Amino acid sequence: MNKNIILLITLLGVILSSCFQQYNNDDTYRKGWSLEWEDNFDDQLDQSTWSKISRDKQHMYRYMSDSSALYILEDGNLVLKGIANPWDEKNLPFLTGGIIREGVKANETKRIEARIRINAKVGASPYISLVPDTGEENIMIDIIDQYGDDKFIYQSVTSEYTTTQGMPDNPPSSALVGVNPMEYHIYGVEKYPDSVVFFVDGMRTKKYPRIPTEIPGQFPFNDMDLKLLIGLRLSKDTDPSVLPAEVYIDWVRYYEPNTEEASK
Repeated sequence: MNKNIILLITLLGVILSSCFQQYNNDDTYRKGWSLEWEDNFDDQLDQSTWSKISRDKQHMYRYMSDSSALYILEDGNLVLKGIANPWDEKNLPFLTGGIIREGVKANETKRIEARIRINAKVGASPYISLVPDTGEENIMIDIIDQYGDDKFIYQSVTSEYTTTQGMPDNPPSSALVGVNPMEYHIYGVEKYPDSVVFFVDGMRTKKYPRIPTEIPGQFPFNDMDLKLLIGLRLSKDTDPSVLPAEVYIDWVRYYEPNTEEASK
């Protein structure tokens, strides 16, 4: 990456991090929403609502394991780990932890937030994503996607329109947000019938709208049930000596529109 671009991203990250901290304990941006459900991970992983992500061929699931060593409760956090495989389980070089639960139903309007910090490591990519219940591989809402020791994150949407149809820039499908992921931040998304809106610490960072177009697959996100995933992926080239990589989840909250507020 060009040195000037790196310097710009670093400077932008410092400025935005300062702004984000002002909003970290300010609830005014949630006006119009009612808390529907939350998990603070104080006692145990509630397996009536959360499941451990199963291993699959896709990159984000390649090293998933249900080993208890990857799911640690610590100081009011659920800590998901990515480690070098100490047991040679199924001849895998690495093992990663991840959790999944119901996210947003088709035609629902909802806000989802997670307060997390990341123990960032080169070769590790933590994520918070909404993906289809039906398993389509090219549809995704990434509330956060972070790479290695980058001091910024991506928030983006993926669809047939942005991939197969080659239209990632009309409208722009991804935003780079300068923020230090090693610190706690509240990452959020609001899903509407005609848009997906992203937030960090209450500040709106990106809006992806439904647009009039004859090109298929531009905004599938309102037409299907989506499930929430939090986890991390490792590359086959990750240096085992830098591990573990960790995602500290303080809490996850779901909100629904406040109909009483809307009727006033």
